Amino acid sequence: MVTTSRDPSRKARRLGKVIASFLSIPYINRGKLGLSDEEHWLVVVENHGNPTGLVKRTAMGEELLAFKLSSDPETKQFKKLIPSVTGSAEDSSRIASFFELGFSMDPSRRFISVAPGRIDFINEGEVVLRLKT
Repeated sequence: MVTTSRDPSRKARRLGKVIASFLSIPYINRGKLGLSDEEHWLVVVENHGNPTGLVKRTAMGEELLAFKLSSDPETKQFKKLIPSVTGSAEDSSRIASFFELGFSMDPSRRFISVAPGRIDFINEGEVVLRLKT
Protein backbone atom coordinates (compact mmCIF):
# COMPACT_ATOMS: atom_id res chain seq x y z
CA MET A 1 0.00 0.00 0.00
CA VAL A 2 1.05 3.60 -0.55
CA THR A 3 0.51 6.38 1.97
CA THR A 4 1.99 9.69 3.13
CA SER A 5 2.92 11.33 6.40
CA ARG A 6 0.17 12.24 8.86
CA ASP A 7 -0.19 15.80 7.57
CA PRO A 8 0.91 15.62 3.92
CA SER A 9 1.26 18.44 1.45
CA ARG A 10 -0.85 18.46 -1.70
CA LYS A 11 2.22 17.46 -3.75
CA ALA A 12 2.93 14.44 -1.53
CA ARG A 13 -0.69 13.24 -1.74
CA ARG A 14 -0.70 13.63 -5.52
CA LEU A 15 2.60 11.74 -5.88
CA GLY A 16 1.33 8.94 -3.61
CA LYS A 17 -1.85 8.56 -5.66
CA VAL A 18 0.06 8.50 -8.98
CA ILE A 19 2.55 5.89 -7.74
CA ALA A 20 -0.22 3.72 -6.28
CA SER A 21 -2.25 3.89 -9.49
CA PHE A 22 0.82 3.18 -11.65
CA LEU A 23 1.79 0.15 -9.53
CA SER A 24 -1.86 -1.02 -9.30
CA ILE A 25 -1.83 -1.04 -5.49
CA PRO A 26 -4.06 0.77 -2.98
CA TYR A 27 -3.45 4.33 -1.79
CA ILE A 28 -4.48 4.95 1.82
CA ASN A 29 -5.14 8.49 3.09
CA ARG A 30 -3.50 7.81 6.45
CA GLY A 31 -4.53 10.65 8.70
CA LYS A 32 -3.92 9.43 12.26
CA LEU A 33 -3.77 5.74 11.37
CA GLY A 34 -0.65 3.90 12.42
CA LEU A 35 1.22 1.62 10.03
CA SER A 36 0.80 -2.12 10.58
CA ASP A 37 3.98 -4.21 10.74
CA GLU A 38 2.29 -7.12 8.94
CA GLU A 39 1.85 -5.17 5.71
CA HIS A 40 4.30 -3.62 3.26
CA TRP A 41 4.01 0.16 2.93
CA LEU A 42 5.49 2.74 0.60
CA VAL A 43 5.45 6.04 2.46
CA VAL A 44 5.98 9.30 0.56
CA VAL A 45 8.31 11.46 2.65
CA GLU A 46 8.73 15.17 2.17
CA ASN A 47 10.82 18.15 3.19
CA HIS A 48 9.16 21.58 3.42
CA GLY A 49 6.15 20.41 1.41
CA ASN A 50 8.16 18.80 -1.42
CA PRO A 51 8.32 15.01 -1.83
CA THR A 52 11.92 13.85 -1.40
CA GLY A 53 11.65 10.09 -1.24
CA LEU A 54 9.83 6.86 -0.64
CA VAL A 55 10.36 4.74 2.43
CA LYS A 56 9.54 1.06 2.06
CA ARG A 57 8.40 -0.24 5.46
CA THR A 58 8.14 -3.97 6.11
CA ALA A 59 8.47 -6.25 9.12
CA MET A 60 12.14 -6.59 8.09
CA GLY A 61 12.81 -2.84 8.43
CA GLU A 62 12.92 0.30 6.32
CA GLU A 63 14.58 1.17 3.02
CA LEU A 64 14.78 4.69 1.54
CA LEU A 65 14.67 5.68 -2.12
CA ALA A 66 15.63 9.37 -2.20
CA PHE A 67 14.85 11.51 -5.26
CA LYS A 68 13.89 14.89 -6.67
CA LEU A 69 10.76 15.27 -8.77
CA SER A 70 11.46 16.63 -12.24
CA SER A 71 7.92 18.06 -12.35
CA ASP A 72 4.64 17.67 -10.52
CA PRO A 73 2.88 14.52 -11.70
CA GLU A 74 -0.59 14.74 -13.15
CA THR A 75 -3.11 12.62 -11.24
CA LYS A 76 -4.31 9.80 -13.46
CA GLN A 77 -6.13 6.54 -13.04
CA PHE A 78 -4.43 3.67 -14.84
CA LYS A 79 -5.80 0.30 -15.84
CA LYS A 80 -4.70 -2.46 -13.51
CA LEU A 81 -1.43 -3.70 -15.00
CA ILE A 82 1.65 -4.85 -13.13
CA PRO A 83 4.67 -2.95 -14.45
CA SER A 84 8.12 -4.42 -14.95
CA VAL A 85 11.50 -2.76 -14.46
CA THR A 86 14.04 -2.33 -17.23
CA GLY A 87 17.47 -0.75 -17.52
CA SER A 88 21.08 -1.53 -16.60
CA ALA A 89 21.17 -4.70 -14.52
CA GLU A 90 22.76 -3.30 -11.35
CA ASP A 91 20.58 -0.21 -10.91
CA SER A 92 17.35 -1.73 -12.18
CA SER A 93 17.61 -4.86 -10.00
CA ARG A 94 17.79 -2.62 -6.90
CA ILE A 95 14.68 -0.68 -8.04
CA ALA A 96 12.85 -3.91 -8.94
CA SER A 97 13.60 -5.22 -5.46
CA PHE A 98 12.47 -1.96 -3.82
CA PHE A 99 9.09 -2.01 -5.61
CA GLU A 100 8.89 -5.84 -5.50
CA LEU A 101 8.53 -6.05 -9.28
CA GLY A 102 10.03 -8.27 -11.95
CA PHE A 103 12.97 -7.29 -14.15
CA SER A 104 12.62 -7.46 -17.93
CA MET A 105 14.88 -6.59 -20.85
CA ASP A 106 11.77 -6.40 -23.05
CA PRO A 107 9.51 -3.68 -21.58
CA SER A 108 5.75 -4.18 -21.55
CA ARG A 109 3.02 -1.54 -21.95
CA ARG A 110 3.80 -0.22 -18.47
CA PHE A 111 7.32 -0.24 -17.08
CA ILE A 112 9.82 1.59 -14.92
CA SER A 113 12.94 2.56 -16.85
CA VAL A 114 16.08 2.95 -14.74
CA ALA A 115 19.01 4.95 -16.10
CA PRO A 116 21.92 6.68 -14.37
CA GLY A 117 20.49 9.61 -12.40
CA ARG A 118 16.82 8.99 -13.17
CA ILE A 119 13.85 6.66 -12.88
CA ASP A 120 11.04 7.02 -15.44
CA PHE A 121 7.55 5.60 -14.92
CA ILE A 122 6.27 4.91 -18.45
CA ASN A 123 2.76 3.93 -19.47
CA GLU A 124 2.11 3.04 -23.11
CA GLY A 125 5.07 5.10 -24.33
CA GLU A 126 4.28 8.20 -22.24
CA VAL A 127 6.48 9.27 -19.31
CA VAL A 128 4.05 9.64 -16.42
CA LEU A 129 6.59 10.45 -13.73
CA ARG A 130 10.34 11.14 -13.65
CA LEU A 131 12.40 10.89 -10.49
CA LYS A 132 15.95 12.25 -10.38
CA THR A 133 18.20 10.16 -8.15
